[in-house]
Amino acid sequence: MKKLLFLTLLMCSLNTFAQNCDKEALKSLPGIWKPQPKDAITGKLSATEISGAKNVMAKIRDLFQQQYKPIGVDAYHYFHFSDDYFPGSGTYGNRTIYTIRNFDFYCLNGIKKTSAEGTGSFIHINRGGTLTNEFAEKPIYDEHGKVNRELNNGGGFYSFTPVECKDGKLPDLSKGYHIVDEGNTYSVWITKKNQTPYRYISRKEFLEKQVVIADAKRKELEKDYSKPEMLAAMNAAGGAYKEDILKGKQLALDLIEKPLAAYKEDLKKDTAWLNEMAVVKFEGGKQFSRFVFTTLDDGFMFVPIMPNADYYDKKQPKWVPQFILIEVRGSNTFHGKNVQKVVDDNIEFFKTLLVK
Repeated sequence: MKKLLFLTLLMCSLNTFAQNCDKEALKSLPGIWKPQPKDAITGKLSATEISGAKNVMAKIRDLFQQQYKPIGVDAYHYFHFSDDYFPGSGTYGNRTIYTIRNFDFYCLNGIKKTSAEGTGSFIHINRGGTLTNEFAEKPIYDEHGKVNRELNNGGGFYSFTPVECKDGKLPDLSKGYHIVDEGNTYSVWITKKNQTPYRYISRKEFLEKQVVIADAKRKELEKDYSKPEMLAAMNAAGGAYKEDILKGKQLALDLIEKPLAAYKEDLKKDTAWLNEMAVVKFEGGKQFSRFVFTTLDDGFMFVPIMPNADYYDKKQPKWVPQFILIEVRGSNTFHGKNVQKVVDDNIEFFKTLLVK
């Protein structure tokens, strides 16, 4: 009888607790700072490089520790140190990432739980690009000697779109920062004032690369159709099958050669036109499709970029911040908005971290 009474009271208590788990109320429930995980180190870094980078990370951690209050979440700080960027990049310096990770509170069967995975926001030091671009040149050939498939995007360049060029305007870094708000992700670029780690290109430069890409694709196509196994298959099949293969080859060549001829004609235009900044879009046509030049207010436009070799001071130690990318994920959630507020209130602080 006593056991039955105890179980009844226990079930009532659990039921009452379960009913008290309110997911909206959890958003205002104070959380804790969880212990900071062990630092991650990728690549070969000297003790001096790690020490210098840790000092920068500590300043960022202290800022968030003081100004960010975990509400509706538990949170922790995390550091990741890496050596300099991949070969061929136009950047300089070791990469360091500060992470603030939020672990949401939620209700499960009426009981308060804490997310095991969490949502991270990041401060990237010396990242080699923005969230969607690299400050690098796309090579014509990949590591296997084949024409690089990435050339099919952006005309062979990394590029900005209307996401970065809001309201038909190029990113304005006259104040040393630029904000890109994509709804669920909020990012801030911190650069040296009036300087950028990328540069825009001219129409001439864009057209010349289209010619190089087309020539590379044409040579690769001819090579593929000249392989012994392809020739043997055509000769063995003969007749209509061989004709179909040759027609396919010609169609593929037309897709390369017709726009190539148009690009070469454009390169004959006057110098002033060719020297204008390239703002591009892809245009389909009945005869063939090609890249054409347009304006910044075109919703389909993109602005090709290349690395700016003059931006980075290569006399500085590699741990010294020269470009900072702040990435707030889940910026449309309540905790993302809280992280974003700390970022927005401290733009000047992040600017002070850059080498003068």
